[in-house]
This record gives sequence, C-alpha cells and structure tokens, in this order.
Amino acid sequence: MLKNSRKCDCATIELRDNYIYIRYNDLAIVGVKEAKEVGDLAIELCDGKPIAFVIDGLSITVRMNDDAREFIATYPPYLKIRKAQAFLINNIPSRLLAKFFIQFHKPHNPVRICSTLKEAEKWIKTLD
Repeated sequence: MLKNSRKCDCATIELRDNYIYIRYNDLAIVGVKEAKEVGDLAIELCDGKPIAFVIDGLSITVRMNDDAREFIATYPPYLKIRKAQAFLINNIPSRLLAKFFIQFHKPHNPVRICSTLKEAEKWIKTLD
C-alpha cells in the first residue's frame, strides 16, 4: 500500500496533491463505526491539517445510514480538517440524496457536487 493511502473494509482513502480522495467500495454499507474509521484515516493522512475532500461516488452504490451521515456532518475532529467537499456523482438518485444531505446538514465549509474528478480538482484549486 502506498504511503499516502489507507484502506479499510468500506473505502480507500488517499492523500493527493491538495485534497483527500475517498472512494467507498461498491455496495458498501456504512454505519457510524465505518464512518469514524474513514474519518480517522483521513485525519491521519493529512496530519490533522485542514484540507479539501473529494468523495467519489461515480458508478457505485453505497448505503449509509442516517446515524453515519449525522456523524460525518458533526464529528468535531473531522470538521476541524474538512476545508471543502466535492462529491463526485453521475446519477440522479445519488445527486438528489447529496443535495438533500447538504441542505439538511448545512455544512460549515464550501460544498460542490461535480460530475468528474477534473471538475472537482479545478474547483478545489479556486479555493486556495
């Protein structure tokens, strides 16, 4: 495994040039335990320093329960490092769910739904 990469049962987390990239496994079921594990691995990779996140949901199905979504939205150590979030989504049901999540949880950092990784990377560069 790469030095700048971590893997757990439900996802792969990578430290890239100026963001944390999270790719959940297709058909992953994410509860609070799994959400905390992904968050803690991201915190470890960025050494606790604020950074943008790209959450890749392209062509996959992930089931995340409400408690896990709430945890991700409110976990203090995660909030401290999350400078911005780009969600990669290429299907309508997931896009609607992401929009609902963003409206319901009102993130304290900039958030964008993107269709491609290039679009997300371009947007992240504008935040620096």
